[in-house]
Amino acid sequence: MDPASLALAAAMVFGLLSADAAVSSNSVAVSVTVPPPVATTGFSAEVAERVFTSELERMSRARSLLRAATVRSAREPTIVGVIAGALKLDNFTGALQDLLGLDHPRVNAAVVIPAANRTRVLINSVSARAGSFSVQVDSDAGVEAALRNGAVLTMEQFEPYRSALFYFEQALLSSTPDFTRLKAVAHRELARPPRAETLAENSYLQNLLGIVALFENDRVAAEGYFRETFRLNTSFNVGRLNLAFALIELDRYREALDLLTPLTSVAMIPEIALPGREAPLQEALHSTIGVARWGLGDLDGAEASFRTAVRYFPESEAAHVYWARLARERGRVTDALALEATARMNALTFDNYPEVANLFFWMNPKDNQPMQRRASRVVRTAAD
Repeated sequence: MDPASLALAAAMVFGLLSADAAVSSNSVAVSVTVPPPVATTGFSAEVAERVFTSELERMSRARSLLRAATVRSAREPTIVGVIAGALKLDNFTGALQDLLGLDHPRVNAAVVIPAANRTRVLINSVSARAGSFSVQVDSDAGVEAALRNGAVLTMEQFEPYRSALFYFEQALLSSTPDFTRLKAVAHRELARPPRAETLAENSYLQNLLGIVALFENDRVAAEGYFRETFRLNTSFNVGRLNLAFALIELDRYREALDLLTPLTSVAMIPEIALPGREAPLQEALHSTIGVARWGLGDLDGAEASFRTAVRYFPESEAAHVYWARLARERGRVTDALALEATARMNALTFDNYPEVANLFFWMNPKDNQPMQRRASRVVRTAAD
């Protein structure tokens, strides 16, 4: 092979390795050790890792605008590991990630039996937010319970927003939601000094606290949380969308309209502006603009906004419902019935992300109205 071909081949291999190193940096490698007395009962290290990783995966399962880290056993080789092993390049993944400025997170856990009928799990890891951290879990309910509890506490440190979102979904399964644990995680993380690498997740945490405030019927507190989402992270347009929702519920339609109008020409989430994720947000944006216009008495403008919302995301339930209500108010009953039929069909599928307030509540264009809950698809999915 000539030198040019060798150079090209080397560049292709390095490119493949670099890509895999970048992917691996967004994954959590889990390693669990167990003492021989536990392993002989069938709870081998491999089984323990599966239990631990399955709990982390369960907490990461919620659909969200924020990508979750993938979870894997440290025993599973990556492309980097396979090629580096063949080339006898020890620790190549870590070295390459260091070169690229990437993290290579790992969770190390050890199961110990400090006394009869008692299990202890000792966990050590590092997170971008908390730095190095340790977790100790004691359980009288056996190894599996200790591992699952350890995974939950590890997730709180490692991916606090994912933990908060998980607690949010679990709370919504109750007829009287309790958001105490969610708030504890969110407030603890937001109390840390802000850093560039945590600004995005801080915005998501503030945003979730704002949605919780809406569930607690505290619209003023919700307004404050939503404003905070983009104070430092100025590109967090989802916070502006939810702030407009709160302003509508406070009967401040003009403020909501002025806030959202500039967003019609930009991506709602520039950092992950994928078509499948952008479309539902564009629907929510134009539906919210439509309700604001409706509240100001601009019925033609409101209807145009709902039409635009449906064009962006035809699968939406909300846009069809708002449009149907407006059509009915304007005396077009036949149109309203057709729109309502489409809304009922669309209600069976995905409507929006849990970061969007109008997934959980209906906006109202009339003054001094109570908040009206929606039958959220997020709740149905969590129940499943």
